[in-house]
Amino acid sequence: MSFLFPLYLLGAAAIAVPILLHLRRRPPKEHVEFGSLMFLEKTPERVTRRTRLEQLLLLALRCLAILLLAFAFGRPFLESIRLPSEESTLTRAVILVDRSASMRRDGLREAAAKAARAAAERYGSGAEVALALFDERFDLTADLPALAGLDPGARASAVEALLADEKHQPSWLGTDLGAAMTQAANLLLSADATRPADAREIVLIGDFQTGAKRELLQENPWPEEVKVRCVPLATPERGNVSLTLAATPPRSNINEAEVYRVRIMNSAESASANLTLGWKGHPDTNTEILVAPGTSRIVTSSPRPAGAERGTLIVNGDTHPFDNEVHVAPVQPRPLRVRFLGKESDAESAGSPLFYLRRALQPTPALQPIVSSSESVEGLDPNATEIVVAPGPWDPAAGAALRQFAEKGGLVLALPSSDTTTEAFAALTGRDDWKLSEATVEEFSLLADLDFDHPVLEPFARAQIRDFTKIRFWKHRQLALGETPVGEGTRVLATFDGETPALLEHRVGEGAVFAFLAGWRPEESQLALSSKFVPLLFSIFDHAGYSIRSAPTVYVGETNYPAPGFYEEPQEGGAARLVSVNLDPSEGRTDPFDPRVEFAALGIPLLEESAAPAPELSAAQKLRVESEQKEAQQKLWKWLVFAALLVLILETWLAGRRSRTASVPAPQTA
Repeated sequence: MSFLFPLYLLGAAAIAVPILLHLRRRPPKEHVEFGSLMFLEKTPERVTRRTRLEQLLLLALRCLAILLLAFAFGRPFLESIRLPSEESTLTRAVILVDRSASMRRDGLREAAAKAARAAAERYGSGAEVALALFDERFDLTADLPALAGLDPGARASAVEALLADEKHQPSWLGTDLGAAMTQAANLLLSADATRPADAREIVLIGDFQTGAKRELLQENPWPEEVKVRCVPLATPERGNVSLTLAATPPRSNINEAEVYRVRIMNSAESASANLTLGWKGHPDTNTEILVAPGTSRIVTSSPRPAGAERGTLIVNGDTHPFDNEVHVAPVQPRPLRVRFLGKESDAESAGSPLFYLRRALQPTPALQPIVSSSESVEGLDPNATEIVVAPGPWDPAAGAALRQFAEKGGLVLALPSSDTTTEAFAALTGRDDWKLSEATVEEFSLLADLDFDHPVLEPFARAQIRDFTKIRFWKHRQLALGETPVGEGTRVLATFDGETPALLEHRVGEGAVFAFLAGWRPEESQLALSSKFVPLLFSIFDHAGYSIRSAPTVYVGETNYPAPGFYEEPQEGGAARLVSVNLDPSEGRTDPFDPRVEFAALGIPLLEESAAPAPELSAAQKLRVESEQKEAQQKLWKWLVFAALLVLILETWLAGRRSRTASVPAPQTA
């Protein structure tokens, strides 16, 4: 046993007081008057000390009460009883450090390393601590066993060494904060299968930018067993300007100038509003613009200068340049491989569908159709051929092969002829209830019921070009869809005189079948000769995913390219296609959000981060702190005070009983 305040034990010397009082002789309190002595003068009594102690039980009770009170004021505790933190308390923690592109701003990398070191030193030797980095991905850099058994100083040095490694530096990816926090919480909870922890904590270190993804935190409830300690970081110079691509040039001619629309965002903390936009390396293209702090603007760039094939738009006037550039590759034609099921010799015949197809599919600034012909359906693969044009007739086996091609993601343009059977058409569409037959046309048919809400016909919805009445059909097929509902994957885009389908879209697997129920030959229709034919084909290609417009920019994370810039992708024939890769626009939204407000609204329990680390204690101070914790936990002084009260009550009762006994006179004898 030890005492928190041992000087109070000196109070035990007070037991001498009752001993001295018991040794002191006191005059008797009872007096008996005798008549014969009433005229005698009273002589003062001589007080003498007793030579022996009387009433030993009362003396022992009084001494015991004093000793108990002295022990209580000394605050005793048992050294042999260990604290819960010394024997069973286990704390598990994950130090979660942001390494997204926004952490490339000046000072954030060093601040993150310093905060991670301080977090690692916070936990004692018995704690289990892991280190994880996150951007769009969650990277467990050091798991719980890797740092187990290390004292706080060694653990902090290991964390600092890991963060100093080049492969763990900030990336160019976006920030998926919700996924990272969820995976860290799952890591802590799954570790309970080995040994349950008494405390589970996530130390979240980052810039807490508003562009971070947090949807996953809203979708799933947060486990209340896991608490989060937030360590926000800030740059010495506040504010940020970001540049993103808003739209690619809508060119229809390869000779048109390339101008781009960009969005410039100026954060609310920025100190400047005067910026300059231009092409990197071409100062003569710079344009001064004004963007107030906390606002954004859509600005049109100057035309791409000559010699800037790998052109980069840059905004100047920002102290954090990590998101001030947009890389724009020139518009390049995309190969579109089309196979026509027929004879190559038909290409020179003015009345054949292949003749019109080759002349309709001319290269555009963004699309380069490559038309080939084959009489066989073998070897159809969407990875080698995107589109198949199938004029009738075909047999059921060929229809089944075309259906398999569409199911894998291909596009089939079907032109059933008068000789195409219902069975062959059903093999292509997979609908046995659809009946195909030759329609009876008295003079000619016209298109009606055009669905201008469909993406294919939407470009023709304007009043100037929506008139299809000049296209006449001399022959066409009649398709009876039956009584069974056609389903969501089937849509009639136009009919012949409001009766049977003329143009039909039918989704098959990952691809689609577009059926023209009238041929392209002049003896059947005027469709291939009309001005609507070419834009109709390209609109179908656009709807199927083969757009004639410029391809949008690619962001880091959507491909395997690790950083913004230009990359060459090999194409067929040894050619290379230039690809521009840019930073995710969300990384430019660097204004911080308050985690205490947002996380509290999501039900995430937070731990307060102390402003300064606790000072290092000496061995004597640590022993003193442990003694105070043990004494506060045991609280033996309360039991000693209670025992002293019981002893005093017993002493009071016993003394009163003895006093009453002594006051009763002894019986007189004759």
